[in-house]
Amino acid sequence: MKCLDCGMEMEKGTVEGIGQGGGHWYEFTSDEEKKKTGLKGFLTRKTIGVETCALEKPAYYCPKCKKILMWMDSKE
Repeated sequence: MKCLDCGMEMEKGTVEGIGQGGGHWYEFTSDEEKKKTGLKGFLTRKTIGVETCALEKPAYYCPKCKKILMWMDSKE
């Protein structure tokens, strides 16, 4: 897979969660949804819940950019 930033070939591997605790969550909000402002933005902004338990997920690492792209399931 090519890096989304620099185009270099990424290394495939896994990300493993170690010592995770409860009480936290993650949400994805698109750039378009973030543009909604005021009351409309507050009432109609759509977010997507993301799995909080990343025990072992597929991922790609770019040695040039030092970034990791991780595949996680949504709760939807």
